[in-house]
Amino acid sequence: MITLTYPVESSKVKFAIDKLKAIITEMGEVWNVSSEKDPHTHNIIILTNNMDGNQSFGLKVNLSVSSEGFQILRAVDQGNITVFILASDESGAMYGILELCEQLQTHGDLTSVNECIINPKFSFRALKFNLPWSSYRQNDSFEVQKETVRDLNFWKSFLDMMAQNRYNVLTLWSMHPFPYMIKPKSFPKATPFTDEEMGEWKQFWTSLFRMAKERGIETYLVTWNIFVSESFREHYDQNAISDEKFYHLGESYSTEQIKQYNRECVTQLIDEYPDLTGLGTSLGERMGDMSPEERQLWVEDVYYQGMKDASRPVKYIYRAPFTIDTSLTRNVMEKIDFLPEPVWLELKFNWSHAYSTPKLRITHGGRSDGLKGYWNPDPKNYKVTWMARNEDFFTLRWAQPDFIREHIKENGHDYVGGYFIGSECFIPAHDYSHSRDSDHFQWTYAFEKHWLYYMLWGRLLFDPSTPDEVFANALGRRYGKSNGYPLLNAYSSVSKMPLALASSFTILWDFTLYAEGFLSTDTRGYNSGKAFISLEDLLNTKPIESTYLSIRDYVDCKINEESTEEFVTPIQLADLLEKDSKHGLELIASIDNDSPLICCEKADIKAWALLGLYFADKLRAGVCYQMFVKTGDESEQQKALQWLESPHAIKHWDDLIEVTSSHYVEQPLMHLGDTPFSWKRFRPQVLEDIDFVLGRK
Repeated sequence: MITLTYPVESSKVKFAIDKLKAIITEMGEVWNVSSEKDPHTHNIIILTNNMDGNQSFGLKVNLSVSSEGFQILRAVDQGNITVFILASDESGAMYGILELCEQLQTHGDLTSVNECIINPKFSFRALKFNLPWSSYRQNDSFEVQKETVRDLNFWKSFLDMMAQNRYNVLTLWSMHPFPYMIKPKSFPKATPFTDEEMGEWKQFWTSLFRMAKERGIETYLVTWNIFVSESFREHYDQNAISDEKFYHLGESYSTEQIKQYNRECVTQLIDEYPDLTGLGTSLGERMGDMSPEERQLWVEDVYYQGMKDASRPVKYIYRAPFTIDTSLTRNVMEKIDFLPEPVWLELKFNWSHAYSTPKLRITHGGRSDGLKGYWNPDPKNYKVTWMARNEDFFTLRWAQPDFIREHIKENGHDYVGGYFIGSECFIPAHDYSHSRDSDHFQWTYAFEKHWLYYMLWGRLLFDPSTPDEVFANALGRRYGKSNGYPLLNAYSSVSKMPLALASSFTILWDFTLYAEGFLSTDTRGYNSGKAFISLEDLLNTKPIESTYLSIRDYVDCKINEESTEEFVTPIQLADLLEKDSKHGLELIASIDNDSPLICCEKADIKAWALLGLYFADKLRAGVCYQMFVKTGDESEQQKALQWLESPHAIKHWDDLIEVTSSHYVEQPLMHLGDTPFSWKRFRPQVLEDIDFVLGRK
């Protein structure tokens, strides 16, 4: 028997206690709830600073336990074990209970529970979630999400996942969401919905924000400034910029009426949704003809004033302007005196492709050197929050814990409040990539397939010292204890491939790279099949990581007999890719579990490995071809062809087609516009590299 004593009025504690009760039952134990310690049973007692002193059992929360942190203590009395979870707040108590749940799953009893004090590294641990309504991006991949994202059952599962993985912020991104949330009092025709429909929308948002709050998750709505709804344009101003009918880049159009409308929407939204934590907005789109000062004044007049007019204070995400002007932005932020501190300054880490190098090399608007004014000297009332965008892999599972640890070590400075994790071009709700006919398909939502990805980021943002054992054990619970480490190590090896590709490529905005497809496109190739990264593209690109040598620079160094000792050369990168890919394949070959789900995981690992082998041989071909170009040595041309032909690059791509076609279907992909994506679709482009080397292209 295990007696549970906890603050029953806390929704956050109750959420975690329900998990604990289930695990105790799985252990074959019986539990009961009591307001007092039972001397005749084992006990688990949860204490927070706001508990009545008479119920504190003479214990005080350790002064080193911070907000959201916790302490676990264990005592033995007459053969019975008592585990205490002490926290300074309810969120910390919730996380402490979840930590205990994990220890019980690992050890199987209370006798092996480890005492510890764990505090969060960052106070802002956010997921970025693009809404499919009034969306910044438009594509079939978003259209298919509307029903699922409107379903509160989806959100319950998603928020449960967030809380279990220690995320504490949900940011919802939409260009102009107000008509879906309120009926503006001064502009009632700005929403297209009937009163009954608006009532349904309001019930949805109210429930979503409440469920998040019950799990210790703050909610923010992030919008795009100057836009209005299509209904507003139809009924109030035909020249206004609608979120539906106008492209989101270009010159501005703003009137006093448009500012009044947006300002009152901000105020009414805050007042009608008391569980909404905060707002954010962009200072860029549809302000192309405005100076940085004019853009800032518009936001102050509309958003800041709207927040001031509301009945309660809200927190704020300040999106760094796309043109780097740190002095203007910093001066504005440090004059803000009406918002709760800190204000969160969002900065895109390596623009849209955080899965590249853990070193800050570029951001939206320019090279990273221009950002230093944001943190030198230390900010007074704001914290930097890194936007770690993933526009590079939506289908294949990815897991590389050392990259995340290195990222946090490199960039988790005192002036940093945390991270956003998420995508602009992918919504992890309805899974449209996997064949429904496959016996692999045993999850309901896309994020459940990518469970390890979310676990890695969430747990390591909370505690970067979390060991691989935690993640291997999680895999082991799903697929057999002996398979945990082989799977984790296999993922860790092959998941370096997209990092290597992005680090050795010129990465900018969203569509400039899609690593799992070996694609790079822009508006010129948006709807064509020309997005594939050809050998010529590899020759022309410049690495974003300054320690990498491009193919052409490397060949020049070789010809001129210059040292490359301080750099990673294309040949060294190819050798590393091959080594990691083969290691991943060896590890999954050692796993004898053939259940459908583990086969699905192994197929993704194999796909990454084949991409790594393909990239490696393509780099080698590029070096040989460039040597041929520079020296005229036809033997180098022949070597390039050998690397591109079977059993090398083309064989790896054909094997990739085979493994992915076994369980994935053609799917919409934002990067390609109306062209669906599959690895098979781009086989002709793989062959074109041979024509290029032969001079036939």
